[in-house]
Amino acid sequence: MVEEVLSAAAADASIEVPAKRARVANNSNGGEEPLTPEHIFRNLRLRRIVRENHNDTVAQIALMFYRPDDDGLQGHGTGGMPTYERSFDKRGGAVREADDNSNLLVSTGHMQANVFDNENCGDHLDIMSHFQLDDEGSNMLKTCCWIRVPGDALFAVAGEDKMVHLISLAWTREIRVLRGHTGTIVDLQPHPTDTRLLLSVSNDKTVRIWFVLDGTCLCIYNYGATAARFHPNGKTIFTGSSAGEVRQWSVPDFDYQNNELILFTADNSTRIVTGKGGIGSAIDCLRFANTNLLVKSMAGRIDYWDLDTKVLIRSFIVRSHGVSVSRFDVSYDDKYICAGNSRGEIYIFSIDNGKTIRRLAHKRSVRPVTCTIFSRDCRSVVYSSEAGFIWRYDYVDDETLAEWERPDESASNDDISE
Repeated sequence: MVEEVLSAAAADASIEVPAKRARVANNSNGGEEPLTPEHIFRNLRLRRIVRENHNDTVAQIALMFYRPDDDGLQGHGTGGMPTYERSFDKRGGAVREADDNSNLLVSTGHMQANVFDNENCGDHLDIMSHFQLDDEGSNMLKTCCWIRVPGDALFAVAGEDKMVHLISLAWTREIRVLRGHTGTIVDLQPHPTDTRLLLSVSNDKTVRIWFVLDGTCLCIYNYGATAARFHPNGKTIFTGSSAGEVRQWSVPDFDYQNNELILFTADNSTRIVTGKGGIGSAIDCLRFANTNLLVKSMAGRIDYWDLDTKVLIRSFIVRSHGVSVSRFDVSYDDKYICAGNSRGEIYIFSIDNGKTIRRLAHKRSVRPVTCTIFSRDCRSVVYSSEAGFIWRYDYVDDETLAEWERPDESASNDDISE
């Protein structure tokens, strides 16, 4: 078996109990008011721990959010995507269309990538597919992302072997390799509106845009970036550097018939944030929310910038005792941030007011967090860490929690009968 699955915490509410338990108030009609995100976050409880068999760092995880009726990721980063509503059958299984892959989660670590079903198996993260580098060396995978392709679930992985591998779940194999980088690839980003384009960031001091249909490199930005992100409109990219500098670059209107390589240098970019240098200033993750830019440093500081005025709106501090690479996430309504630290803790912040909504901590989670993500409906927070662990917190309502806390009468009756 590829994965060693540890015991779930679903039946033991004592594993992680919030300091303040929120209740859903009854309205005047006797019904329950709609759940607020804050209520959900305050009632997140550890439900699943998975340990991957390589026992090495899980560098990144990513959920496949695309559904047949989605228009790419338009809306995420510019004010929020439409509310995600799920339907279930009588047994509690999620109901979806045949080409709806929004339940899939991919992880990269060591020399392998694993795909899990994050939704249909109840409390479980059930492994569906496994990919391992065909390499006699020890080249580690560092990053991954999903690519929207009709009729398939396609993801990309990359790392120390300097190549981008495109993996098809429909064909259960590698379908293409993108070659050109001469250094470790540390970040991959899909284009938000054009599914034919993929962005890669490498230690070779270049950022590249690829045409995934044939593997052609269309554009090279000659700049030493540590992270990058497309603007939600897809017309520009933003890069972060080891010195904390952020630059904005244009994305050309590509002629896919010609495929002539386009080159950029720093003179062709605009500096948005001046880097301060020093330990921990390196940028490890960029995200967008409400058309504004979120920039995270390895020291755990997340700055929220207004791109129109170039003014810092506010900063979020992820308390930590060290410096580490840890990707964060923005909820799909553009209202919340989840981020991890070097102590194995997760913080959830409100973007609107900067307040800490929740801190998730567990006595067994003590290694640095490498990546944190929201589920699309924000009822789950999943994160990866060193030593090969993936952790999932789920929203648990009061009725379910009361059921967990109720004594097992069947067990007591068995004891009496004996």
